[in-house]
Amino acid sequence: MSNDVSVAGLPSTPKPVICDFCGAERYTEGINLLGTRILWCPCGAEPCTCPEGITQYEREEAEREAIRQREEQEKANSLMRERVRKITGESGMGERFLQRTFDTFVTETALQKQIKAFAQDYARNFESMLPKRGKPLYGRNGLMISGTKGTGKTHIAAAIANQLLSGGTAVICMTERNLYDRIKRTYSYDCGENESDIRRIYETVPLLIIDDLGKEKASDWTLSTLYAIIDGRYERAMPTIITTNYDVPNLINRITPPAYNKEIADKTTAEAIIDRLFEMCESIVMKGDSWRSR
Repeated sequence: MSNDVSVAGLPSTPKPVICDFCGAERYTEGINLLGTRILWCPCGAEPCTCPEGITQYEREEAEREAIRQREEQEKANSLMRERVRKITGESGMGERFLQRTFDTFVTETALQKQIKAFAQDYARNFESMLPKRGKPLYGRNGLMISGTKGTGKTHIAAAIANQLLSGGTAVICMTERNLYDRIKRTYSYDCGENESDIRRIYETVPLLIIDDLGKEKASDWTLSTLYAIIDGRYERAMPTIITTNYDVPNLINRITPPAYNKEIADKTTAEAIIDRLFEMCESIVMKGDSWRSR
């Protein structure tokens, strides 16, 4: 019922609010509950229908929606961090990974400085790259970091992970081998977890980092598992970071299971994985001498 209607024996309606723009009176809507009391709208007086009033209302609604989405995202992040902790610990990273930050990344060349600045921007703007309901997809929101050994690929990926973790974002950062080993642990009868739960977390965590892709000996199982994870993240438009020592042709060969006759090895699935990664990821090539040899 409208505020300009009185009900005998019930409290008077809230006073009208004057529009700041046109001076019109704005009333609070209420519902008569069986003649015993009136339930007034908790939002207060209705917005004015003048152009300025509508603009203000829409702006305030957008601000409220942004707060709601932020709170919803924080709740989802908290639940995901708890799920990741149960599966991998805080992030799956070992002590050496945890020590790799942007502060400890040494920049001696212009290329290293450029890559560090790019990675810092990536971490800083990560939230805006996550898929959001009702909004266009960001585009390439992952990174494909390749280059020879010891050039800082893992360090840059771990630095991104550590910065995001410090801000409360759930991250999984693992070598390819550890990624598979964590799934294989579910095959134990007393594990208490199942493979589909682990895979789903790999597919839905805000950021998945797979370090040293191509190092693990390929099999039909590793190929199908890797495809399922990458395809799951591809379909959800979730950010993924890959580090590898191999260029594209060699990486395809490395993740393709060996065949009895190497001439007929089926590379279709491996090629599909790489195609998805390059659609999902910006490419970074790191060059230089190995830090480990110094």
